[in-house]
Amino acid sequence: MNCIVIEDEPAAQSILEHNISLCPGLSCLGIFQDAFAAQAFLDHHTVDLMFLDINLPEMSGVSFLKSLIHPPLVIFTTAYPQYAIEGFDLEIVDFLLKPFSFERFSKAVNKAKERLNGAVVVPVNSRISVKCDRRIYQIGIEDILYVEACGDYVTLCCTGRKLVVHGTLKSWEDKLSGYSFLKVHRTNLVNISKIDHIEGNTIHLAGHKLLLSENYKQNLYDQLFKQQKP
Repeated sequence: MNCIVIEDEPAAQSILEHNISLCPGLSCLGIFQDAFAAQAFLDHHTVDLMFLDINLPEMSGVSFLKSLIHPPLVIFTTAYPQYAIEGFDLEIVDFLLKPFSFERFSKAVNKAKERLNGAVVVPVNSRISVKCDRRIYQIGIEDILYVEACGDYVTLCCTGRKLVVHGTLKSWEDKLSGYSFLKVHRTNLVNISKIDHIEGNTIHLAGHKLLLSENYKQNLYDQLFKQQKP
């Protein structure tokens, strides 16, 4: 898989070039300081992946990506996490929040390889039985929007209703393991397939608003990008 780097900071260029050299099967075809130089190269060469800085001179990385008709796969590099949401809308592979470790870099590259090879995450649908108000309910896993903890009970917020059942958030985290649920706060699990959008530290889904803790933000973003189809 060949790639290019679009980055105007020499230190960041060196780090990316070094990391690329350590990844088997990844080859750097060039390093460019601005979008215009990169565009000139793309006009005459086929590239699989771009490491694209957002804060570039003259034209931002976001604007550059939007200008491309058939862009390569893209991994954003940025010091500003708020751009991750816009990156998700642009269907990038991943974003690397500066400063990032080689482990995090390698994870992003592996996502790009999966995308290039056509890997698709297939959603799993199932049902689960819960006891509430002396009744046993059969609910679809896909109908659960989020799970909220309160002492020894949790509230299952489902499409069209809420069920209060006995149990801890940890027990429900275990029950829903393997499905598209992530912990986004110490009191909440969220069905990430139901998220409409994220604004700042607030998750919006089906008319509900949930707080996104800083401790869980990176993992949520990682999983959102992982779920994208090629």
